[in-house]
Amino acid sequence: MTQPDAADLQVRIELAAKTAHVPGLAFAVSLTGEMVSAATGVVNIETGVEVLPDSLFQIGSITKSHTATLAMQAAEDGLIDIDAPVSQYIPIQLGRGPEAGPFTARQLMAHISGLDGDLFIDTGRDDDALARLMVLCKDLDFLTAPGRYYSYSSAGYAILGRMLEVVYGQSYEQILKDRLLDPIEATRSTCFAENAAFCRTSVGHEVDEDGKARVVSLTLLPRAMGAAGLSLFSTVEELIAYANVHIFGHDVLNRASAEAMRAVQTELPDGSEWGLGWKAIRNGGTRFVGHDGGTIGQAAALWFVPEHELAIAMCANGGDTQHAWQDLAYPIFQEVCGGVPEPDIPEPVKNVADLSRYVGVYDNIGVTMHVTAESDRLKVVAKSKFFGFDDVVFPLHPIGEGRFRCELYGNDKIVNAFFDPDEQGRPALFYAGRLHRRVDGAVV
Repeated sequence: MTQPDAADLQVRIELAAKTAHVPGLAFAVSLTGEMVSAATGVVNIETGVEVLPDSLFQIGSITKSHTATLAMQAAEDGLIDIDAPVSQYIPIQLGRGPEAGPFTARQLMAHISGLDGDLFIDTGRDDDALARLMVLCKDLDFLTAPGRYYSYSSAGYAILGRMLEVVYGQSYEQILKDRLLDPIEATRSTCFAENAAFCRTSVGHEVDEDGKARVVSLTLLPRAMGAAGLSLFSTVEELIAYANVHIFGHDVLNRASAEAMRAVQTELPDGSEWGLGWKAIRNGGTRFVGHDGGTIGQAAALWFVPEHELAIAMCANGGDTQHAWQDLAYPIFQEVCGGVPEPDIPEPVKNVADLSRYVGVYDNIGVTMHVTAESDRLKVVAKSKFFGFDDVVFPLHPIGEGRFRCELYGNDKIVNAFFDPDEQGRPALFYAGRLHRRVDGAVV
């Protein structure tokens, strides 16, 4: 395949954005190091300012891969040992509970530290915001013992960011700018909304079922969780430049470290894998590497295939971003790689054994899950504890022993699982990449 034609790409993204009711979208593809980009729509429906390929969007948890890259830099420089206890660098209590134990930077990067994760607490806008958050991390529960199971932990990445602050003696944002963004000429990217305000910057939108959009009310998110993805604004073109560091190598990260970041550290219930800061999915004989991100009303995706020297990035500000991504990126991945970054998930099965054993209330720091049984499936009501999100209600369709499939936000291949029973024989619920412990035997 040759590089996509710019005019054809423009037509395609305009159609994809219209079909998915996305107010504004930017998209970029790099093949063998040559990039083409395009954009459509507006950064804000109230101002009508158009999106350009260099427009800034919040990229959410893609930032976790940046933080992992910085940690690997620090390891290259001999400043940290990613297999040493984190307490060696942050000598305070982090986490509590019967499963508490020493954990490492490697485990934080791979989301296998066992720590609960969604600690979205605002500790201020000053340079000590991350240090202040560490005091609150002492009350985080260990959902499982370190190294035992995968459970996505944003708090874990905040701890990783604080480790970097300790060894470099600078704020996380300054480390990111000096050691990664500036060297790869990602000069528009910034962690500060105060800086983004001087650029063509997107805001988030909520879009109803009829395609009518409105600007969301919350854009400024807690600085303390910046290393986990709540702060960084970037462009699709600068995301491609960053991905190419991991494909081709760069002075900021040697090839051995880049390859180590892609190596399998743990597997998930849907068959996908997690490395150090990157997720990986095998499909069609190809291993796709990347990360998705989302904030309130904004979404981003960055996926690449090193052996094909292919990288694709998308940023969008509302609407059905999942389908827009699939419409734009999947045909390119299919043509170049013979597959797409999507796990092969079994179809639902009938006549499953008694589902009542799964009925109950499941909880972690971010979400409470109420699970009931309905004939051949389960019903879940998910109640978020942050940002005032509405309850999410969805069915779980069984696909095997303890494994269920559901559809959320346009993705119908999400796998949830029940496993790791407690001393009373009650399993934990793995949902949205996170463990939730059973807290009651029946819905209340």
